[in-house]
Amino acid sequence: MKKQAALFIVISLCSGCAITGKSPQGNLVQRYAASRQLEQADEMLEKGDKAGAVKALHAVVSAPAAPGVTDQALFRLALLTLKPGLERPASAQAQQLLKRLAREYPKSPWTAQADHLNDLIEVADDLRRQNKSLKGNNQSLTKEVNDLNKNLERLKQLDQELEKSAR
Repeated sequence: MKKQAALFIVISLCSGCAITGKSPQGNLVQRYAASRQLEQADEMLEKGDKAGAVKALHAVVSAPAAPGVTDQALFRLALLTLKPGLERPASAQAQQLLKRLAREYPKSPWTAQADHLNDLIEVADDLRRQNKSLKGNNQSLTKEVNDLNKNLERLKQLDQELEKSAR
């Protein structure tokens, strides 16, 4: 903790008036705060506090951009909010976070991983649609088989009646 406080003081002293300026990379204090929240999210996940980690990651992605931190937080928050199910392979929130990551941080290594995740989500969505279509086909074929079985039973009964009447 003392190390972190000393680091914060050194960063504050070194940054001087630069803190008040707007840099495209975000200032050091914002970057430090975002990375600290990212670490807290890690700690919460280790303790099993998923809701707390989601809250901490949401704070990072809602704050001013800090490349190297915000992009990682976007990816990890998307993973935590995927919520796959039978109706959809990923939640709309997770998909939006992945799209934001690709849009705002195209050269990030997290974007490359998000691309693979998006591909998997698309494949899962295609498989879900195919499954739905196949279930419909299966139901219609089952009905057709049942109808054919009924017709076969009727034909057997007619055949038996013809045999009885021929005797």
